[in-house]
Amino acid sequence: MARKPRLHFPGAIYHVRLRGNGAQKIFTDVADYTRLLLLLQEGVEKFGHQIHSYVLLPTEIRLVVEVDEVPLARIMQQLGFRYTRWFNDHHQQQGHLFQGRYKAILIDPELYLLPLVRDLHLAPVNGAIESDPMRYPWSSHRAFCGREKVLWLTQTLVFAHIEETGIRALMRFHAYVNEGLAKPAEVNFQRGGEYDPRVLGDKDYARGALKLARQTRPLEVDSERLLALVLADFNLTEEELAAVGKSRQCSQARAFLGWLCLETACMTLTALGKRLRRDVSSLSSAIRRLQLAAKKDPGLTERYRKLRKKALKL
Repeated sequence: MARKPRLHFPGAIYHVRLRGNGAQKIFTDVADYTRLLLLLQEGVEKFGHQIHSYVLLPTEIRLVVEVDEVPLARIMQQLGFRYTRWFNDHHQQQGHLFQGRYKAILIDPELYLLPLVRDLHLAPVNGAIESDPMRYPWSSHRAFCGREKVLWLTQTLVFAHIEETGIRALMRFHAYVNEGLAKPAEVNFQRGGEYDPRVLGDKDYARGALKLARQTRPLEVDSERLLALVLADFNLTEEELAAVGKSRQCSQARAFLGWLCLETACMTLTALGKRLRRDVSSLSSAIRRLQLAAKKDPGLTERYRKLRKKALKL
Protein backbone atom coordinates (compact mmCIF):
# COMPACT_ATOMS: atom_id res chain seq x y z
CA MET A 1 0.00 0.00 0.00
CA ALA A 2 1.26 3.48 -0.76
CA ARG A 3 2.38 5.35 2.32
CA LYS A 4 0.50 8.46 3.36
CA PRO A 5 2.63 11.61 3.38
CA ARG A 6 4.16 12.76 6.65
CA LEU A 7 2.24 15.36 8.61
CA HIS A 8 4.25 18.51 9.22
CA PHE A 9 3.53 21.87 10.80
CA PRO A 10 5.53 24.04 13.22
CA GLY A 11 4.89 22.87 16.77
CA ALA A 12 4.07 19.28 15.82
CA ILE A 13 5.31 16.77 18.40
CA TYR A 14 6.20 13.24 17.35
CA HIS A 15 7.09 9.95 18.94
CA VAL A 16 9.99 8.79 16.77
CA ARG A 17 11.55 5.33 16.55
CA LEU A 18 14.62 4.25 14.60
CA ARG A 19 15.51 0.56 14.83
CA GLY A 20 18.52 -1.53 13.94
CA ASN A 21 18.38 -3.50 10.69
CA GLY A 22 17.21 -7.01 11.47
CA ALA A 23 17.21 -6.18 15.20
CA GLN A 24 21.00 -5.77 15.14
CA LYS A 25 22.69 -3.67 17.79
CA ILE A 26 23.19 -0.04 16.87
CA PHE A 27 25.12 0.70 20.08
CA THR A 28 27.93 -1.59 21.18
CA ASP A 29 30.12 0.64 23.34
CA VAL A 30 30.13 3.93 25.24
CA ALA A 31 31.59 5.76 22.24
CA ASP A 32 28.53 4.85 20.15
CA TYR A 33 26.06 6.19 22.69
CA THR A 34 28.12 9.33 23.22
CA ARG A 35 28.36 10.01 19.50
CA LEU A 36 24.60 9.70 19.01
CA LEU A 37 23.95 12.16 21.84
CA LEU A 38 26.41 14.58 20.25
CA LEU A 39 24.62 14.26 16.90
CA LEU A 40 21.29 14.95 18.60
CA GLN A 41 22.74 18.12 20.09
CA GLU A 42 24.17 19.24 16.75
CA GLY A 43 20.82 18.58 15.08
CA VAL A 44 18.99 20.77 17.61
CA GLU A 45 21.50 23.55 17.07
CA LYS A 46 21.30 23.30 13.28
CA PHE A 47 17.58 22.78 12.66
CA GLY A 48 15.98 24.51 15.63
CA HIS A 49 13.74 21.66 16.77
CA GLN A 50 13.28 20.57 20.38
CA ILE A 51 13.80 17.16 21.98
CA HIS A 52 11.49 16.60 24.94
CA SER A 53 12.73 13.12 25.82
CA TYR A 54 15.02 10.37 24.54
CA VAL A 55 16.16 6.85 25.24
CA LEU A 56 18.94 5.01 23.44
CA LEU A 57 18.54 1.23 23.59
CA PRO A 58 20.98 -1.34 22.21
CA THR A 59 18.82 -1.93 19.11
CA GLU A 60 16.64 1.18 18.98
CA ILE A 61 16.46 4.98 19.31
CA ARG A 62 13.27 6.56 20.65
CA LEU A 63 12.72 10.31 20.74
CA VAL A 64 9.99 12.84 21.47
CA VAL A 65 10.64 15.62 18.96
CA GLU A 66 8.91 18.95 18.41
CA VAL A 67 9.66 20.48 15.02
CA ASP A 68 9.73 24.08 13.86
CA GLU A 69 10.02 24.96 10.16
CA VAL A 70 12.40 22.12 9.23
CA PRO A 71 10.40 18.91 8.69
CA LEU A 72 11.10 15.81 10.74
CA ALA A 73 12.16 13.89 7.63
CA ARG A 74 15.19 16.12 7.08
CA ILE A 75 16.14 15.96 10.77
CA MET A 76 15.98 12.17 10.93
CA GLN A 77 17.61 11.58 7.56
CA GLN A 78 20.65 13.56 8.61
CA LEU A 79 20.79 11.88 12.02
CA GLY A 80 20.56 8.41 10.50
CA PHE A 81 23.10 9.14 7.76
CA ARG A 82 25.68 10.73 10.07
CA TYR A 83 25.39 8.07 12.74
CA THR A 84 25.59 5.20 10.22
CA ARG A 85 28.74 6.71 8.74
CA TRP A 86 30.26 7.08 12.23
CA PHE A 87 29.26 3.55 13.29
CA ASN A 88 30.63 1.89 10.16
CA ASP A 89 33.91 3.81 10.38
CA HIS A 90 34.27 3.20 14.11
CA HIS A 91 33.60 -0.53 13.83
CA GLN A 92 35.21 -0.99 10.41
CA GLN A 93 32.16 -2.43 8.71
CA GLN A 94 29.82 -1.66 5.83
CA GLY A 95 26.14 -1.89 5.01
CA HIS A 96 22.81 -0.65 6.32
CA LEU A 97 22.58 -0.01 10.03
CA PHE A 98 18.91 0.92 10.36
CA GLN A 99 15.78 -0.96 9.39
CA GLY A 100 14.18 1.13 6.66
CA ARG A 101 13.00 4.61 7.42
CA TYR A 102 12.15 5.88 10.86
CA LYS A 103 8.66 5.51 12.36
CA ALA A 104 6.89 8.61 13.62
CA ILE A 105 3.50 9.17 15.24
CA LEU A 106 2.17 12.69 15.74
CA ILE A 107 0.86 12.98 19.32
CA ASP A 108 -1.58 15.23 21.14
CA PRO A 109 0.76 16.57 23.85
CA GLU A 110 -2.06 17.56 26.18
CA LEU A 111 -3.10 13.92 26.50
CA TYR A 112 0.00 11.91 25.73
CA LEU A 113 3.24 13.85 26.29
CA LEU A 114 3.71 12.98 29.96
CA PRO A 115 2.78 9.27 29.70
CA LEU A 116 4.88 8.96 26.53
CA VAL A 117 7.94 10.38 28.30
CA ARG A 118 7.36 7.89 31.11
CA ASP A 119 7.13 5.09 28.56
CA LEU A 120 10.50 6.10 27.10
CA HIS A 121 12.14 6.31 30.52
CA LEU A 122 10.82 2.89 31.48
CA ALA A 123 11.92 1.27 28.22
CA PRO A 124 15.25 -0.03 29.68
CA VAL A 125 13.29 -1.65 32.52
CA ASN A 126 10.61 -3.11 30.25
CA GLY A 127 13.34 -4.39 27.97
CA ALA A 128 15.11 -6.11 30.90
CA ILE A 129 18.22 -3.99 30.39
CA GLU A 130 18.12 -2.22 33.76
CA SER A 131 15.96 -2.61 36.88
CA ASP A 132 15.93 1.09 37.82
CA PRO A 133 15.43 3.87 35.22
CA MET A 134 17.60 6.16 37.35
CA ARG A 135 20.60 3.89 36.81
CA TYR A 136 20.28 3.83 33.04
CA PRO A 137 22.70 6.45 31.64
CA TRP A 138 21.37 6.68 28.07
CA SER A 139 17.96 8.24 28.59
CA SER A 140 16.72 11.68 29.61
CA HIS A 141 15.37 10.38 32.93
CA ARG A 142 18.35 11.41 35.04
CA ALA A 143 18.23 14.91 33.57
CA PHE A 144 14.54 15.25 34.43
CA CYS A 145 15.28 14.13 37.99
CA GLY A 146 18.08 16.68 38.43
CA ARG A 147 20.91 14.14 38.47
CA GLU A 148 22.67 15.54 35.38
CA LYS A 149 22.38 18.39 32.90
CA VAL A 150 21.61 18.00 29.21
CA LEU A 151 21.59 21.56 27.92
CA TRP A 152 19.94 20.77 24.59
CA LEU A 153 17.06 18.83 26.20
CA THR A 154 13.78 20.77 26.51
CA GLN A 155 12.08 20.04 29.83
CA THR A 156 9.66 22.95 30.31
CA LEU A 157 6.72 21.45 28.43
CA VAL A 158 6.91 18.16 30.30
CA PHE A 159 7.17 19.89 33.68
CA ALA A 160 4.19 22.05 32.74
CA HIS A 161 2.14 18.87 33.20
CA ILE A 162 3.52 18.35 36.73
CA GLU A 163 1.53 20.26 39.34
CA GLU A 164 4.63 21.31 41.27
CA THR A 165 7.65 23.56 40.80
CA GLY A 166 11.31 23.48 41.80
CA ILE A 167 12.63 20.44 43.65
CA ARG A 168 9.08 19.21 44.26
CA ALA A 169 8.56 18.95 40.49
CA LEU A 170 11.68 16.78 40.17
CA MET A 171 10.51 14.52 42.97
CA ARG A 172 6.97 14.31 41.59
CA PHE A 173 8.26 13.43 38.12
CA HIS A 174 10.49 10.69 39.53
CA ALA A 175 7.55 9.29 41.50
CA TYR A 176 5.30 9.45 38.43
CA VAL A 177 7.76 7.41 36.37
CA ASN A 178 8.21 4.86 39.16
CA GLU A 179 4.44 4.49 39.40
CA GLY A 180 4.59 3.09 35.87
CA LEU A 181 6.71 0.17 37.12
CA ALA A 182 3.71 -1.31 38.87
CA LYS A 183 1.27 -1.18 35.97
CA PRO A 184 1.40 -1.70 32.21
CA ALA A 185 1.13 1.28 29.89
CA GLU A 186 -2.47 2.20 29.16
CA VAL A 187 -1.67 3.43 25.66
CA ASN A 188 0.12 1.75 22.76
CA PHE A 189 2.54 4.46 21.70
CA GLN A 190 3.70 2.48 18.66
CA ARG A 191 0.65 3.33 16.58
CA GLY A 192 -1.78 6.13 15.93
CA GLY A 193 -5.52 6.37 16.39
CA GLU A 194 -8.50 5.02 14.50
CA TYR A 195 -9.26 8.30 12.73
CA ASP A 196 -5.77 8.53 11.21
CA PRO A 197 -2.99 6.01 11.90
CA ARG A 198 -0.41 8.83 11.74
CA VAL A 199 -1.96 10.65 14.71
CA LEU A 200 -2.29 9.61 18.35
CA GLY A 201 -5.16 11.77 19.50
CA ASP A 202 -8.94 12.02 19.27
CA LYS A 203 -10.82 12.89 16.11
CA ASP A 204 -10.87 16.63 16.82
CA TYR A 205 -7.11 16.74 17.35
CA ALA A 206 -6.47 14.66 14.21
CA ARG A 207 -8.71 16.95 12.17
CA GLY A 208 -6.87 20.01 13.43
CA ALA A 209 -3.50 18.42 12.68
CA LEU A 210 -4.54 17.61 9.12
CA LYS A 211 -5.73 21.16 8.63
CA LEU A 212 -2.45 22.60 9.95
CA ALA A 213 -0.52 20.22 7.70
CA ARG A 214 -2.70 21.32 4.76
CA GLN A 215 -3.73 17.79 3.95
CA THR A 216 -7.10 16.52 2.84
CA ARG A 217 -9.23 15.24 5.65
CA PRO A 218 -10.44 11.63 5.50
CA LEU A 219 -13.91 11.20 4.07
CA GLU A 220 -16.55 10.87 6.79
CA VAL A 221 -17.96 7.34 6.45
CA ASP A 222 -19.39 5.21 9.25
CA SER A 223 -17.53 1.88 9.41
CA GLU A 224 -20.56 -0.17 10.51
CA ARG A 225 -22.71 1.07 7.66
CA LEU A 226 -19.85 0.54 5.20
CA LEU A 227 -19.54 -3.07 6.39
CA ALA A 228 -23.29 -3.55 5.95
CA LEU A 229 -23.08 -2.12 2.43
CA VAL A 230 -20.35 -4.57 1.36
CA LEU A 231 -22.11 -7.53 2.99
CA ALA A 232 -25.32 -6.69 1.13
CA ASP A 233 -23.50 -6.26 -2.18
CA PHE A 234 -21.84 -9.68 -1.86
CA ASN A 235 -24.88 -11.34 -0.23
CA LEU A 236 -22.87 -12.40 2.83
CA THR A 237 -23.18 -12.28 6.59
CA GLU A 238 -20.40 -10.98 8.82
CA GLU A 239 -19.91 -14.51 10.18
CA GLU A 240 -19.35 -15.81 6.65
CA LEU A 241 -16.97 -12.95 5.88
CA ALA A 242 -14.87 -13.75 8.98
CA ALA A 243 -15.03 -17.53 8.65
CA VAL A 244 -11.89 -19.60 8.05
CA GLY A 245 -11.59 -20.74 4.46
CA LYS A 246 -10.62 -19.71 0.98
CA SER A 247 -13.98 -18.83 -0.53
CA ARG A 248 -13.30 -16.59 -3.53
CA GLN A 249 -16.43 -14.55 -2.86
CA CYS A 250 -15.46 -13.90 0.77
CA SER A 251 -11.86 -13.12 -0.13
CA GLN A 252 -12.95 -10.60 -2.74
CA ALA A 253 -15.47 -9.04 -0.35
CA ARG A 254 -12.77 -8.59 2.30
CA ALA A 255 -10.49 -6.99 -0.29
CA PHE A 256 -13.23 -4.58 -1.42
CA LEU A 257 -14.02 -3.72 2.21
CA GLY A 258 -10.34 -3.16 3.03
CA TRP A 259 -9.88 -0.95 -0.03
CA LEU A 260 -12.88 1.17 0.94
CA CYS A 261 -11.68 1.41 4.55
CA LEU A 262 -8.30 2.66 3.39
CA GLU A 263 -9.72 5.25 1.03
CA THR A 264 -12.33 6.58 3.44
CA ALA A 265 -10.11 6.17 6.53
CA CYS A 266 -13.16 4.97 8.47
CA MET A 267 -11.24 2.01 9.90
CA THR A 268 -7.58 0.98 9.98
CA LEU A 269 -6.48 -2.35 8.54
CA THR A 270 -5.43 -3.36 12.04
CA ALA A 271 -8.96 -2.80 13.34
CA LEU A 272 -10.49 -4.49 10.30
CA GLY A 273 -8.15 -7.45 10.71
CA LYS A 274 -9.26 -7.93 14.32
CA ARG A 275 -12.88 -7.69 13.26
CA LEU A 276 -12.48 -10.29 10.51
CA ARG A 277 -9.86 -12.41 12.29
CA ARG A 278 -7.26 -11.78 9.59
CA ASP A 279 -3.72 -10.46 9.91
CA VAL A 280 -2.88 -7.08 8.41
CA SER A 281 -0.36 -8.45 5.90
CA SER A 282 -2.86 -10.82 4.30
CA LEU A 283 -5.49 -8.07 4.08
CA SER A 284 -2.99 -5.67 2.57
CA SER A 285 -1.90 -8.26 -0.01
CA ALA A 286 -5.51 -9.02 -0.95
CA ILE A 287 -6.25 -5.33 -1.44
CA ARG A 288 -3.20 -4.87 -3.60
CA ARG A 289 -4.15 -7.88 -5.77
CA LEU A 290 -7.66 -6.46 -6.20
CA GLN A 291 -6.31 -3.04 -7.17
CA LEU A 292 -4.01 -4.58 -9.77
CA ALA A 293 -6.81 -6.77 -11.13
CA ALA A 294 -9.16 -3.78 -11.33
CA LYS A 295 -6.73 -2.03 -13.67
CA LYS A 296 -7.30 -4.82 -16.20
CA ASP A 297 -10.93 -5.66 -15.43
CA PRO A 298 -13.45 -2.83 -16.03
CA GLY A 299 -16.07 -4.85 -14.17
CA LEU A 300 -14.11 -4.78 -10.92
CA THR A 301 -13.43 -1.08 -11.36
CA GLU A 302 -17.11 -0.34 -11.90
CA ARG A 303 -18.15 -2.45 -8.92
CA TYR A 304 -15.73 -0.61 -6.67
CA ARG A 305 -16.83 2.75 -8.07
CA LYS A 306 -20.49 1.97 -7.31
CA LEU A 307 -19.68 0.76 -3.80
CA ARG A 308 -17.64 3.87 -3.12
CA LYS A 309 -20.39 6.14 -4.46
CA LYS A 310 -22.97 4.46 -2.22
CA ALA A 311 -20.62 4.67 0.78
CA LEU A 312 -20.16 8.41 0.35
CA LYS A 313 -23.94 8.89 0.24
CA LEU A 314 -24.54 7.00 3.46
